[in-house]
Amino acid sequence: MYVVKRSHHNPIIFPFKDHYWEAFATFNMSVIKKGKTYYGVYRAIGAEDKLRTPERMSIIGIGKGKDRVHFEDCAPFITPEEEWEKYGCEDPRITYFEGNYYTFYTALSKYPFEASGIKVAVAISKDLKKIDERHLVTSFNAKAMTLFPERVNGKVTAILSVNSDMPPAKVAIAQVDKIEELWNSKFWDEWYKNIDEHTIDFKRSPYDQIEVGATPIKTSHGWLLIYAHIQNYFPGSNFDRIFGIEGGLLDLNNPLNIVGRTRGPILVPQESY
Repeated sequence: MYVVKRSHHNPIIFPFKDHYWEAFATFNMSVIKKGKTYYGVYRAIGAEDKLRTPERMSIIGIGKGKDRVHFEDCAPFITPEEEWEKYGCEDPRITYFEGNYYTFYTALSKYPFEASGIKVAVAISKDLKKIDERHLVTSFNAKAMTLFPERVNGKVTAILSVNSDMPPAKVAIAQVDKIEELWNSKFWDEWYKNIDEHTIDFKRSPYDQIEVGATPIKTSHGWLLIYAHIQNYFPGSNFDRIFGIEGGLLDLNNPLNIVGRTRGPILVPQESY
């Protein structure tokens, strides 16, 4: 039997009232190791500001620690600067790839929020101290993008959730020869025309919602992908919603192929946090 136990250190991040930028909420951390130090990037929602739109702004913070559960020296890392992210930066996923740290995140360009203003962006850093460049990635509604930590059959490979706010959402693979192609709108326009050719279908029913979780981990059996699986999410199902975290194995050479998967959730909400 596969058993997952919650850490007694949970929650490992929490709002800090003395930091206005993370005073309301902190969550969705993505962790990477650099040398002997662990760095965690996470979504932070700041204190209410009636003169700002939205009144509670999401940015991406960063903290560091000697283990994977205690983080300190937290500071803003990615904050809205461009028009395509002016209303917030959310839900980072970080990967070290060929000399740089790539943090893909959700960029919000419209308020009130709507699907056409919710897209993927990327911030690139050489040292995790500052952002060297940033780009809008997708030309369509998408979230939860992350980069595989190495090339797959010579290709730069990413996985993302497409049409995440105009369901049904799809989990899909994108592959390019040069990483710069990932922020080339012409590439994405052609890729999106054939979205079904790039899709991995984890759904058990048409009423389910799937979203990419963490950066894939390479194992001898395949790429381990942890993802969110909400059963009976859409109207029409006769069953209760089940919010769960599940896992799947993708083929090492062709991640469009599912090698194996969990039979059900490995985690469901239980604690107050």
